[in-house]
Amino acid sequence: MTQTQYDVVIVGGGMVGATLACALNASPATQNLSVLIIDAQPQSDTSKAAPHPSFDSRSTALSAASRSILERAGLWHAVQASACPIEAIQVSDKGRLGTTKLAREDYGVPALGYVVENAAFGAALSTQLKAARHCEFLAPARVTAATPVGGGMRVAVEGEGADTREVTAKLLVVAEGGRSPLCAQLGIARSQHDYGQHALIANVGLTQPHNGVAYERFTATGPLAMLPLIAADSAQRSSLVWTLDASEAQDAAALDDAALLERLQQAFGWRLGRLGRIGARAIYPLSLQVAQEQVRPHLVLLGNVAHTLHPVAGQGMNLSLRDIEALVETLATSTLELGSMTMLTRYLQAREADQNLMIGVTDGLTKLFSSDAQAKVWLRKAGLLSLDLIPALKTRFGARAMGFE
Repeated sequence: MTQTQYDVVIVGGGMVGATLACALNASPATQNLSVLIIDAQPQSDTSKAAPHPSFDSRSTALSAASRSILERAGLWHAVQASACPIEAIQVSDKGRLGTTKLAREDYGVPALGYVVENAAFGAALSTQLKAARHCEFLAPARVTAATPVGGGMRVAVEGEGADTREVTAKLLVVAEGGRSPLCAQLGIARSQHDYGQHALIANVGLTQPHNGVAYERFTATGPLAMLPLIAADSAQRSSLVWTLDASEAQDAAALDDAALLERLQQAFGWRLGRLGRIGARAIYPLSLQVAQEQVRPHLVLLGNVAHTLHPVAGQGMNLSLRDIEALVETLATSTLELGSMTMLTRYLQAREADQNLMIGVTDGLTKLFSSDAQAKVWLRKAGLLSLDLIPALKTRFGARAMGFE
């Protein structure tokens, strides 16, 4: 790397940062911007080496609207073969009356959404980035400091062997995840609400077809989701996202596969028959975190560093994709100085309503469906029954789930 001045420097080469780079390259109005991605992990050949940590065994639920965003970013064709269509969504409350089911036929769409394994998503992004004309990748490297300068940001970068250098950016994008050290260095505060819950994530083998149905099951400790995946070696699979309180998460981590499957079977029920096996598992603490500043002159935050949501409605990446598209649109259509505060304020104003709605919805659902308080039990029972009994309400709910409102 000999260049030291860039239009856009992206800190973080995971799903959000790499998708932004691909979207910039796909837009005729921004494809000639010089882009540098700086990532702490080595850039790997995804066909031969371990993928980026954000491309692990986890999966991402993409809404129907997110598919359209990926199409416009030139990414969907590379992701499609690994994307399992969601034909229906079934929502239920364990041990109580009240359930609802959304089906794609009711909305006249090919699918309500899609489930893509992060490793496949990462491989598609890597392929697209290698073909991008004005995009460079610096990895492994970390940004140690960012300082405002006239017309941009000066970025101090430390590479392998304590090799240090400086680059300047007209726009610095921080997309390195919810524990961003750069965010802390910049003095950007983040509000945080700890839910006292953990998510247990794993792939589960099935003994009967899932038929493209995504299940959202509310239990005493929080939501339990089973999302359909593309079959592997002809074996049917679903992606498990199981919310547990802290003590239950510790117990689950200590169980062997057979005992954990038995506990999961009791919590989920028999909608998918006898659960056959469980793959490698990971456990993550859950909290709501929101940056107090998403933009500064020549600086913008994207992804989990801007807003980390509870996975109850699978909206985290979908919200970030809408942020990415709005940012690219702002850069493409504005005649203002690249990265100016006026430009970035316009971007943020365009996104605030959607962000606030999603933060409120996921936080509210988490609190409503993680409590056995009688008032909340009756409220969610009434809510689920209303969705089935009032067609207009169900239509609106489905449109929101697909990302079209």
